[in-house]
Amino acid sequence: MTHKVRLAGCTATPFGGYLKSLGVMRLVCEQADAEARGYWEGETFVLETALDTEELTAFFLERYEPTPILAPWNGGSGFYPKDNKEGIDALAGSSAERFAGYRRAIEICRGFPEVQAGKSEDEDARRTAILRHCRNRLDDRAVEWLDAAVGIAADGTRSFAPVLGTGGNEGRLDYTNNFMSRIAGLLISPGKLPVAELLSNSLFGQRTSALQNGAAGQYDPGRAGGANQGPGIAHDSTTNPWDLVVTMEGAVAWASGLYRRQGASYRSVLCSPFTVRASRVGYGSASAKDDARGEIWTPLWRGPVRYEELKTLLREGRASVDGRPAGNAIEFAEAASSLGVDRGIERFVRYSLLKRRGDSYVALPAGTFATGYRSETDRIRQFQTYFEALNRREMPKDAEEMRRGVEAAIFQVLLRGGKDRMRELMAALGRMTRRMMTASDSRPPGRGLKARDWLDACGFEVREVRIAAALASVYTRDVGTMADNLSRADIRFAWTGNDLPGRMISVLERRLQTANSSESETNPTGGACALHPGDVTWFVEGRVDDGLIEELLFAFVTLDWTEFEGFGTAEARRETVPVYAVLKHLFLPGEPGKIDRGPEATWLRADPRILSLLKAGNIEEAARMAVHRLRVAGFRPLDVAYKGGMDARRLAASLLIPVWPGKALSAGIFHEEENDD
Repeated sequence: MTHKVRLAGCTATPFGGYLKSLGVMRLVCEQADAEARGYWEGETFVLETALDTEELTAFFLERYEPTPILAPWNGGSGFYPKDNKEGIDALAGSSAERFAGYRRAIEICRGFPEVQAGKSEDEDARRTAILRHCRNRLDDRAVEWLDAAVGIAADGTRSFAPVLGTGGNEGRLDYTNNFMSRIAGLLISPGKLPVAELLSNSLFGQRTSALQNGAAGQYDPGRAGGANQGPGIAHDSTTNPWDLVVTMEGAVAWASGLYRRQGASYRSVLCSPFTVRASRVGYGSASAKDDARGEIWTPLWRGPVRYEELKTLLREGRASVDGRPAGNAIEFAEAASSLGVDRGIERFVRYSLLKRRGDSYVALPAGTFATGYRSETDRIRQFQTYFEALNRREMPKDAEEMRRGVEAAIFQVLLRGGKDRMRELMAALGRMTRRMMTASDSRPPGRGLKARDWLDACGFEVREVRIAAALASVYTRDVGTMADNLSRADIRFAWTGNDLPGRMISVLERRLQTANSSESETNPTGGACALHPGDVTWFVEGRVDDGLIEELLFAFVTLDWTEFEGFGTAEARRETVPVYAVLKHLFLPGEPGKIDRGPEATWLRADPRILSLLKAGNIEEAARMAVHRLRVAGFRPLDVAYKGGMDARRLAASLLIPVWPGKALSAGIFHEEENDD
């Protein structure tokens, strides 16, 4: 009969809870029920086994044979005169058969000459020699622990799996000695300790008031104790001794065989299952000053698997991007969101191993990441190629924080997807390129990403996206691109002013000046992405996010506009502001500023005096001048007085935005017979 045992004490977080899940599964399958299977139900581990709850409890209390977890190369491990020897002596002196393997391992290690001699001048060589003795003389169960904890190369250099600190210790905390002490206290001389009650708490989440003072290490930061870590000002670290025992058994399952299979790559933390270099993005306390040992992404799966299947998953544990292993959190997220991880994994819990509390590290949960395909992943691949090229350019010294902002935005796109996240990514890119273009002589690479694809991905129905796109697409052959006016490295730089309207006016004035000096016959206000004139109403009325428009503008000028043919918008448009429509007729692009009305095209050149009047707040006079110019050109604008009542500077700035000509712009300002396209 198969029982479904829900291990409420073995949860996906904290990291120790996850490792406990692996530890229970490993021990049950190896020592009690080889056919047992395990899987995740929400955040809780479930074991399908021939053992019921009582039998599982009895197994741990009466038959469980601890893995010989020891580290005779470490000071504090119990093998040296000043070490705490309570646990190691209890195990060495025990007579129970279940501890026979541990006794033999301790006896063998105590006999190593390097252990008997103690510390030497060449401590690295001494520790390497002890490790080699251990591998040559200890039995398979002990070597399985060694394979999880430390690797050793032919030249004697050592490497450590992050899951087990630095070879079984974390700073002054030696996990192996603590493991032996807790085995002794639970199973050899428990005294009045309620061992069964503590086991039920550790495995099944049952309440207990018998938690003990003791170090929690990196596996459960919430129980580490210290100032402001509990209901009082300070409290001691309180733990369940079973937690460390089963967690360490799970750590063996996680990393066992690690260095044997990795060959020359043992020196990198990337050889650890689902472990990548740390990326300081994606969690609330992320900081450029974080000292991180690495990141571990723990897989959660829904379908029941045997331990042998789980071992295969962990021993092959990696995620790939375009056939190459993921090296950091962003690449791992890209792999997970594009089905680069297989074997039925439903999601990952991400842990960042960060230095906290002095020199100690803690496994900080940094979110859950669901696997499965997201269409944005393909866009991110394109973006990553461009971003790598951008990072090769010279940057201002303070651009690092902005680079991290882009990486954080990439992670959020991969994590959550959606047009909102894509806009946030492009806004982050815009902040970075703005700093580059306005504070250095560098310019970002151009034509890296197709404009239509990325505007669609960002949501062209959003007014800020449309306005920023229209501005970014501004180009005329004689005057140049909008990017020329945004880059301090170009003599046409004009992005100056106290706010977005002021900076747009500055650009428009500079473009008119350049066109005049080059004797261009084209008004320099054309663009590949022209808008319906009603869209500009949102800008004139100030009903847009100026900051977002500016950020997106600096991102969109890096897009490839060469094949952009435009597309409409699903958003209901506002009516065109009449005074804007009158003024804009003098700032239309063409051959040059041509208005195709009546039997012949009429040529109108932009008039800088209108900008001066608007900057001075004189909307009425600017409108009168525009009406006069139209009448001189042979048009019949309606004889009405155009009043102010709006921000004149925003009205002036709006004349830079490319719009559709024709009826969409002229309706309501000309006599009926002239209101045809």
